[in-house]
Amino acid sequence: MASDTAVPGFAECVIVGGGLAGLELAAQLATRGGRPPLVIEAGPDRGAEHYRWALNGAAADRYWIDPSQDDSFWRPYEAKDGSFVGLAGLRRRLGGRSLYWHGVTLPIEDWAFDEQWPESVVRDLTKEWDGGEPLYARVERELAEWSGWDGATAQSGAQQVALGGYLFQEVLQALQYGEDGRWKAYSPLERLTAGDATVLCDSEVLGVLTRNGVTCGVRVRHQGVVHDIATERVVLAAGTIESSRLAIQALSSEGLLDRPRLTGLVDKVAHGFSASFAPGSLPTELEQMAAANVVFRAPSRDDLRSNIFVKSSVNEHGLTILRTSFIGEQIAGPLGVVECDARGEWPWQTSVRCSMSPVDQKLARAQQDEIQRFFSEIWGLAGLVDAPSLVFDGEPGSPDVARRLVASRSFQTAGEVCTYSFPLGTENHEAGTLPLGSVLDEDHQFRDLAGLYAVGPAVFPRAGAANPAFTTLALAKRLAGILAPQIA
Repeated sequence: MASDTAVPGFAECVIVGGGLAGLELAAQLATRGGRPPLVIEAGPDRGAEHYRWALNGAAADRYWIDPSQDDSFWRPYEAKDGSFVGLAGLRRRLGGRSLYWHGVTLPIEDWAFDEQWPESVVRDLTKEWDGGEPLYARVERELAEWSGWDGATAQSGAQQVALGGYLFQEVLQALQYGEDGRWKAYSPLERLTAGDATVLCDSEVLGVLTRNGVTCGVRVRHQGVVHDIATERVVLAAGTIESSRLAIQALSSEGLLDRPRLTGLVDKVAHGFSASFAPGSLPTELEQMAAANVVFRAPSRDDLRSNIFVKSSVNEHGLTILRTSFIGEQIAGPLGVVECDARGEWPWQTSVRCSMSPVDQKLARAQQDEIQRFFSEIWGLAGLVDAPSLVFDGEPGSPDVARRLVASRSFQTAGEVCTYSFPLGTENHEAGTLPLGSVLDEDHQFRDLAGLYAVGPAVFPRAGAANPAFTTLALAKRLAGILAPQIA
């Protein structure tokens, strides 16, 4: 739906980034009847097809495990310490990561909604919003309707699975299915029509223009030419690292940062294994779900700050493959940094550093211990004896994690096992640099810079263990409710 309109001189509201957060915000503004915002996307319009819909089988897998094969893959930063490399990066195209995610829809856990999250935001997400049901309930209902998912029947035919001391429930995945194994996850790009927003592609936002503590425009490079677009409202929705770069530049231009940097960058602490079993040796529910593209999840005990995901499949040798991942919360702190080189013109060169704190390292060890216990129980359940000890790479994780994720396809006998430790950044769940309640106020606006807003995982005060897309969609709906009256 990209527009060929020339670069405007003025816009009521500018949304920087045409990915999940930015496009959902635009779509929600349209439902409220406000004037169409201007969405600025750095990449081209390559269509609205999810990569698992456009590609099938091995071709789609290659895009997943080797994103450098994708012309849209983009890493606009320098990684300083071995994190945020490999699988980590953005997708520079209209739709962004909304055309690459796998649809897992989970709310942030209650234990993560501590005092760092503003009470009003937690209330809107979980209790009541806009005079009715909370945001999480609304978004879940909309995604379930879009996907045709019915939690009472479940996509796999199994509602729950008891395994290894946990009761697993099927996760709502915002997916639709086609032929030949093709599927797609929800993208707001499908919802937008030409009148909902003006979309300007191939346009890199160099920086946000400010004057005396007030946002007054954006500077854009479009087809090699630099333009200034006047506006009173700019929403940063370009992904955590790019939104951080733009925020650093804007705050620095107003003298609001001691150094051109933001802290709090986090990803997920994640480990897992894949193992092969003889057909019929695992519970019936797992055998049933092997035929469907479904994921089961159980919350861990609270000290693990993790969700446990299991998914089964049948590989090319007829073995049942069980893949398990423990995905946990990295605690935000000074070791996660987005920093800019303030010399020269915009865009400033950006770098990231992200290391595990002692608290995160403790979590990683606890995950590995629990994975061993969980694995040993499953091993015995399948009638096998003497479960092997699982070996995990240490920080910053398995450098060949992409290869390990697909290694089980070539397992030829029952009892083969492969472990993986995810380097920070490779989950593509980066968050935390522009938290609500501190850098931002409760209305998503920068406390010290009027007219500048942010949305997306960057605004999470605590990321929790959950995948961020569900909360991203909910907060986009919330911000639309705040901005719509201003641009009516």
